[in-house]
Amino acid sequence: MRILLLTGSYGNGHLKVSNTLKKAFFQHGLTDVMESDLYYDSHPLLTKASKYLYIKSFNYGKKIYGLLYYGGSRNKRFFDIDIMNNYGMKKLSGMVEKWKPDIIVNTFPMPVVPELKRKTGIQIPIVNVITDFKAHKNWIHRYIDRYYVATEDLREDLINAGIPENRVKSTGIPIEPQFEQPADRNQLLATYGLTGQKPVILIATGAYGVLKDIEGVIKKILENGDYQIIVICGKNEDLKNNLSAKFSENHNVRIFGYTNKMDEMMKMATVMITKPGGITLSEGLAVQVPMLLYRAVPGQELENAKYFKKKDAAIVANRPDQLVDHVLRLIRDEQERYKLINNMKKIYSPNAADVICEDVMALVGRKQGFSRFIS
Repeated sequence: MRILLLTGSYGNGHLKVSNTLKKAFFQHGLTDVMESDLYYDSHPLLTKASKYLYIKSFNYGKKIYGLLYYGGSRNKRFFDIDIMNNYGMKKLSGMVEKWKPDIIVNTFPMPVVPELKRKTGIQIPIVNVITDFKAHKNWIHRYIDRYYVATEDLREDLINAGIPENRVKSTGIPIEPQFEQPADRNQLLATYGLTGQKPVILIATGAYGVLKDIEGVIKKILENGDYQIIVICGKNEDLKNNLSAKFSENHNVRIFGYTNKMDEMMKMATVMITKPGGITLSEGLAVQVPMLLYRAVPGQELENAKYFKKKDAAIVANRPDQLVDHVLRLIRDEQERYKLINNMKKIYSPNAADVICEDVMALVGRKQGFSRFIS
């Protein structure tokens, strides 16, 4: 069984989902997996430039990014849809012809993938693993054979949009298995030189460290109580160095760069301040750490934040003073934290990677029954 696993390196989430699925496939004995960052493999220079603009948009171009996201999510788009439908087509067609996959698993919203099927009539199942809590229009296409979605609510949204029920499965978003494994919190705290006698506030600034106002937020929190603060700066070395220098003498503050121990950080936290990316939210659901979603960028982050706010499964803040007020209230109100955790449990689906892997195997087993023309 050969699997073509497609991803995109805009942000870190899609890559993490792809890597998690690849490991799950291997654990199920499916080792013939070709992984491709399709846009980068097709047009590396243009993709590097667009990725740079994407990262900068979090600080300097939020309105432009929001315009692109929402403009591209309506029926009438202001940019040429043919560009997106064909971007990477030559590379994808070549991989399919050479690799001859039994199924294509897509973790990034790329219309070119189902468009290849529409134009050529290839009899290969195509599945989309949607990595947010609301689906952008680029995920949706009549030649997609299965959608794996985060929640039952999103499943109903797709069905209401005309997708046949049997093509949409509520599986959750794949996350690394360590987030779903229990841990001894006191032991973790001791490992990191922290104590269980004081609340722990985790601040996750994103993979590229783009969350703003962090220094001021830390100072305001510390002025209001004896709290421990962990800051994850991602790949932003300037932010890490600046905060490390500012708080070097404060033993209640721990500053980290990019880490592969995010599960441990979350399991120690009393509350977490984070950007509302789909993968981080899914990891938070698994750990069941109360979350404060700060300064969501218009687009998928904002839609994720709206969903969690609607489900009363997280608290949303847009200004530093508002964020600090919410943090202090949540730290002091155990009942409020339990309410958030109980609501998180209602929308959490465990073992998403394994569930998707098993369904992919079943789809390949039935692939002879797939029709070229999908109603």
